[in-house]
Amino acid sequence: GTLSLLSPDQSTALSVVEQCVRPLASVGTAPVLAGGAPTPAPVADKIPACLAPQLKLASGEGDAGAGNRVLNFSLQNLGREACRLDGYPMVALADARGRTIGSIRADQSPGSYFRQGEAPRPVTLPSQAKAYFEVAWNVIPNEAMGQTTCPQAATLKATVPGDTAALSTPFDAQPCGGKIRVSPIRSASAVPPTS
Repeated sequence: GTLSLLSPDQSTALSVVEQCVRPLASVGTAPVLAGGAPTPAPVADKIPACLAPQLKLASGEGDAGAGNRVLNFSLQNLGREACRLDGYPMVALADARGRTIGSIRADQSPGSYFRQGEAPRPVTLPSQAKAYFEVAWNVIPNEAMGQTTCPQAATLKATVPGDTAALSTPFDAQPCGGKIRVSPIRSASAVPPTS
């Protein structure tokens, strides 16, 4: 499960407060099948969480329309064993000097202008496989907020659920309105092909 701090209108998550997963059942507490045998734990429960040292972050295809932008990012498992990702990555943007851009918050959002919303689901990554997440933003300054120019980002930093080490990749963008939207991590089969 994920406990998130919500925006004032209760519509989007601003940041993850805590994440947890169901512990593996021990033989003494597992549900029992007819005949007295314990129910085996699901295979996914035995797959360890993916951690930054075994992952590679890269940017991919994007789309644009009506002042909105979206860019797909991949997380590739470079390790020899399968690992699991579940939930939203924590994302921050940095400028050309490597300083975090504090005026841009990353909201967790199941969908965007370009994609229908979809709840987070566990993703198992075999060795060399990729999972994906999207970052969406607007490029029109929010004049109602007094914004005439938008901050220039140079790097995107992502931290996967269950880890504290950040992965980085170049990200040349000027998000306006003080926020970006980050999707849940998805399997390759859940990512629509680009036209």
